[in-house]
Amino acid sequence: MYATSAFPSSETNLKKTFAALALAAALIPFASAHAAVISFSNDIALKKTNWTNMLSFGMFDSSLGTLNSIKFDLSGLVQGIGKAESDDEEATTFNLNLGSLLKLSRPDGSALVVTNPVFNQVFKFSASDGDIDFAGTSGGSTGTVTATATAADFFVSTSASDFALFSALGGGQIGLALKATGASGATGSGNLSTIFQTWAAGSVKVTYDYTPVAVEVPEPASLATILAGLGLMGAVRRRRASNKA
Repeated sequence: MYATSAFPSSETNLKKTFAALALAAALIPFASAHAAVISFSNDIALKKTNWTNMLSFGMFDSSLGTLNSIKFDLSGLVQGIGKAESDDEEATTFNLNLGSLLKLSRPDGSALVVTNPVFNQVFKFSASDGDIDFAGTSGGSTGTVTATATAADFFVSTSASDFALFSALGGGQIGLALKATGASGATGSGNLSTIFQTWAAGSVKVTYDYTPVAVEVPEPASLATILAGLGLMGAVRRRRASNKA
């Protein structure tokens, strides 16, 4: 009688290896997908406040995958001139604020994001010279202010209502209102006359962060590795069968 080995044959091991490789190949298509982003931008050139303009943006194509968040970036610039004249009987100090409030809103009018570019300048005026001419020792002007008066802000939405509002099968377009309101003023004690003229510009970017739909195809590198392994095991098996013959 011949004793039966307690260990599995090489043929059995080979079959188990093939089974494991086949299972790995089958699981590759279900690996988790990486997040992706799509952005749309629009802007309004510099013009005198107050103004409201509709900006058009691409909607998220829901066939691409599942939305994770929507980010709204708003940047604004204010340009203009601020003038002041003191009518006080004593020397005084004033702070002129030249600014514009920019607001991006949903189609229903609710605010998404707000930014407020403001330029500040301090003036030290003497007692009134008797003339409201915004000049001399009791008056002054900011001159034209540009690049120093910029601001930016953002808002990230993860609400289901915004996901529904900004997405559709096949995509599409959605209009958002951008409003610029003059927001200038002066602070300080005493009697003061002021004049403000402001222009504003705005730039908006809408970014969709999403998880793409899983593609039912193995990654090329992974598939090549598995196929190479299967091929090698098959060659070894054929060689052993040939030697036995």
